[in-house]
Amino acid sequence: MAMAQLAVALSEMGFEVGGSDKEFYEPMAGLLARSNVRLFKGFDRQNIASDAALVVVGNAVVYENPEVQSVEERGLPYTLFPRLLFDSVIKGKHSIVISGTHGKTTTSAMGAFVLEKLGCEPSYFCGGIVHDLPSSLRRGAGAVSIVEGDEYDSAFFAKVPKFSFYAPDTLVVTSIEFDHADIYPDLKSINREFTALVTSRPPSAAAVICVDDPNLRVLAAEWRVSAQCRIITYGEAQGSDWQIVGSSEENGRQHGRFRDPQGKEFEVSIQLAGAFNLKNALSVIISLERAGVETSRSLEALRDFRGVRRRQEIRAETGGITLIEDFAHHPTAVRETVRGLRSRYPGRRLVAVFEPRSTTSRRRIFRDEYVQAFSQAHEVVLCKVVGRSLDSGLELLDVGELAEAIKTAGVPARAIESPEIIYRYLTDSMKSGDVVLVMSNGSFGGLIEKLIGAI
Repeated sequence: MAMAQLAVALSEMGFEVGGSDKEFYEPMAGLLARSNVRLFKGFDRQNIASDAALVVVGNAVVYENPEVQSVEERGLPYTLFPRLLFDSVIKGKHSIVISGTHGKTTTSAMGAFVLEKLGCEPSYFCGGIVHDLPSSLRRGAGAVSIVEGDEYDSAFFAKVPKFSFYAPDTLVVTSIEFDHADIYPDLKSINREFTALVTSRPPSAAAVICVDDPNLRVLAAEWRVSAQCRIITYGEAQGSDWQIVGSSEENGRQHGRFRDPQGKEFEVSIQLAGAFNLKNALSVIISLERAGVETSRSLEALRDFRGVRRRQEIRAETGGITLIEDFAHHPTAVRETVRGLRSRYPGRRLVAVFEPRSTTSRRRIFRDEYVQAFSQAHEVVLCKVVGRSLDSGLELLDVGELAEAIKTAGVPARAIESPEIIYRYLTDSMKSGDVVLVMSNGSFGGLIEKLIGAI
């Protein structure tokens, strides 16, 4: 998604841009289709223009890729996404970087939306399509940039996290859990990368840390000793510098009450469901205050933020059925999304449909966590894991076994072979009053679009 947004932004700046990928799925496919970017499905040496001024190599590309080989043989100049993002969007600005396992896209989008609404002309990058922004990547004339900072590695020739390039003046860390099992062997290795980032920042910088995350609570205490930068904590936890002291759902809005370090309390109202989104909003308020935006102005602007595509996005409401799409794939994200929507739609049957597609979710390591993650659903429909060539030697998630474990825990569940069969099952079983939540970090075989047509 990030590469697609960069490609579109460069195209809009007047550059001729082309790009290749194995497949293009929504919302990336629609974004690119509406642009002047020339698209190539699949990788081929001929896709690289003979007069290319610069080649940007994505982090999913391996050295053996035929296009990489073409770049090497022809001696073409090349770079990587995070370095180009720093040079084109962040450099010379107050750099706010949103990092962590969960919430990066929504939080960076919130911050960019507030700054844009207040006329601050921000620079920004969000890893999704934001409902109320003209684009997801922009260099503005203002003094502040806010970007999503991923811990995933940058390229085959730069095995460091993307956030290593972004030089944050204000760093938000929403959570740190084990993820990206293809590049990190354990949680400790991820902790080391975040510690390196925090301890690299100068005294003028700040790290804004959510201490509701038990792993982060321990790290924050260590960073107060080892880091030069200021450590600011937030969350529901007692002793947080900025604390959430109350919340409620009413008329499709979530209301929260925050307390700042001086003990002053203030109210926020947002359109997004789930306690995690209140925390995201609070981290934005703290970060923007550091960049010179008054809290009262941020609170007012946040009321109008409608979110990001594929994050609790209502795709259809008809016949008494509400169809919602979400990008959740890590068990914590699944749990919080299900919990938030259960609270938003009390008294309605919540059907959670899940495709374990990401590298980590397809493995068995989170089997028990997924059982707990679906505990607030009324029914669970799981798509079976499809084997890939890179799965050799790995223990994949047995979705049938997971469905049985979820049923044993008290929630009706079934594992179904393919998106096509899931579509037939849902169209036969959905009824008025249902909230159908479809979760995948991919296209899910076009399931959402087919369901929209069906209902």
